[in-house]
Amino acid sequence: MKKKPKNMKEELNLYKDEVYFLNKSGKLIKISIETLEDYNHLKYSLHHYIPYSVYIKNENWFKERGIKQKLILVSKILHEHIHNLGVKPLSDEEFENRYKISRWEMIFNRKYSTY
Repeated sequence: MKKKPKNMKEELNLYKDEVYFLNKSGKLIKISIETLEDYNHLKYSLHHYIPYSVYIKNENWFKERGIKQKLILVSKILHEHIHNLGVKPLSDEEFENRYKISRWEMIFNRKYSTY
């Protein structure tokens, strides 16, 4: 099955009731974003809690378990750190110390999930 290309406008429409922002205290706060124009793309990215490619291949598996996709508005640097893509990747401990939240609350991983 060929993977459907990601369209963030469609993604936002699908999950607009499940959009969050990570505050400085490490809490995910539900926010309202109606369009892609509602945030500064130079500073922020919408991050998929369940990686897009994983979710579209296994959507029924997640739905059967009640695991919802959500979008999290994060800074560009935080987005790199979530996926360990930055110049200096952070260990799980360094990530949690810096952002006050476990990396695994930001990105779905069966190993760490409590579903």
